[in-house]
Parts: sequence; C-alpha cells; structure tokens
Amino acid sequence: MDTSLLFQYVIIVLIVAFACYSLFKVLRKNFAPKKFSSKRTGCDKDCGCS
Repeated sequence: MDTSLLFQYVIIVLIVAFACYSLFKVLRKNFAPKKFSSKRTGCDKDCGCS
C-alpha cells in the first residue's frame, strides 16, 4: 500500500512539472521580443550591422 501511494505521488509530480514546463515555454515564446522578425528584410539601427 505504501509503495503504490508513493508511485501515485511521483506520477502526479511528473505531470505537474511537465504542465508547468509547457506553460513556461508557451509564455516565453509569446512574450519574447520580436527583434528578429521574418517580415524585416533590411538592416536597421538596432541590429548592430550599420
């Protein structure tokens, strides 16, 4: 009985950790600065090559 309860806790912790990691990835992707956009073809003063 003790080992099955421990096994359930490990499964729950893994599921919560994976959900938090996925949420972090989505939020980081959505709120990242759009410095290198695919629409921009030329070089401007922010890119450092002028």
